[in-house]
This record gives sequence, structure tokens and C-alpha cells, in this order.
Amino acid sequence: MKLAAPLVTWQNSYALGLEEIDEQHKMLFDIMNRIWEGIVRNADATTIGSALEDLERYTVLHFTEEETFMRSIRYPNFDAHVALHRRFVQRVAEEKAKAQSGERISLELLHFLRDWLVNHILVEDKRYVTQFQTEKHHTSLLGRFFARLGKKTA
Repeated sequence: MKLAAPLVTWQNSYALGLEEIDEQHKMLFDIMNRIWEGIVRNADATTIGSALEDLERYTVLHFTEEETFMRSIRYPNFDAHVALHRRFVQRVAEEKAKAQSGERISLELLHFLRDWLVNHILVEDKRYVTQFQTEKHHTSLLGRFFARLGKKTA
């Protein structure tokens, strides 16, 4: 039996240039595609519930690592970004509970998950990456300036 076309496919435009986070985003896409495949194949609620549990678990892991990174760069929109993460995890947990109680997962949920993740990467995540790259650039320029200044006074 031929596999269904993926719900979401990784595109280079989604890359943040932070290898670990990009790999985690790809894994989230893979898990969403597993859920999609289960729905298309009319898998039982236990199978889909298990995939949603994987999505929930991996999302929490990913968000924790992403939040640690944002904290380390003192991202000014940290609290708002974390609130978005919490709402997403809550939605996944609610849908997982529904699936585990035998309810069918709607296509609307999968479209929500896909759209949320893609938008989150392209808008919200790119904001902290932009800040990181700007500050890294400024720090290196400042470091070079002080290094030169130190050589002139020595």
C-alpha cells in the first residue's frame, strides 16, 4: 500500500541556522507526518494516541531546550514566546486525551499543528535567532575593538 503524501515537508526556508534546533524541528515534522499517516490509514485510536503522546513528549523536550537557549541569550520576548509554547503543548495534550478516550482526531487538528509549527518557526523562532546573530556580530566587533585598543596601549 502506497504511503500518503506527507502533511508537512521540511523546506530550507525553515532552517534557523542552529543545527540542533533545526534537527528537532525536522523531528517534529516527522512525528506530525506519522499522525497524518495514521489518520489517512484509519489507524485505531491507540496508535494515533501513541503518536500524539510522542508529539507531546518531543515537543516538551524541544521547547525546554529552545527556552534554555533563549534564556542564555537573554531574549527580551522570552515570556511571550514561552506562553506560545505552553498553549501548544496544552492543545496537544488535550487532543491526545481525546484520542486515548476513543475520539477521532480531526483533520483540523493536523492543519492547526502544521500551520502553528511552520508559522512559529518562520516568525517567532526567527526573531530570537535574529537577536542572537545580531548580538553575536556586535560582540565580535566589540571584542575586536577592545583587542585592538589593548594592543595600542600595551
